[in-house]
Amino acid sequence: MEKRNFLRAKLKKSTCIAKDQGVYRLVTESSVSIPVKIDVLDISTGGLRIMTEVEILNGTNFDLIIPEIKTLSSATVKCKVTRSLFDKHDSIYKIGVQFIPTNTDYLKQLVVLLKNY
Repeated sequence: MEKRNFLRAKLKKSTCIAKDQGVYRLVTESSVSIPVKIDVLDISTGGLRIMTEVEILNGTNFDLIIPEIKTLSSATVKCKVTRSLFDKHDSIYKIGVQFIPTNTDYLKQLVVLLKNY
């Protein structure tokens, strides 16, 4: 079985105020979930570090809709972006995400599965 280093998920932004390069911006709620391919660089029960082609501003709240993975059922996890950097060389965003709340039983199972995915 081939291991993948990315996860196909969906995200739905919540209305919030995000600080982008020293300027506050209003992030409006998504009316639909956006399919997104994310490369998981690191994961813990507190959050994850990802790379994606989709821009998500620092401070943005969103729901991460995780598909069914092996024995783990699909779930929606509330998240907040804690860092969002654009890599000009690769034309990709490197994003730090905090889970809200952290350290749940679901997240513990997700961490184990993704580290072996």
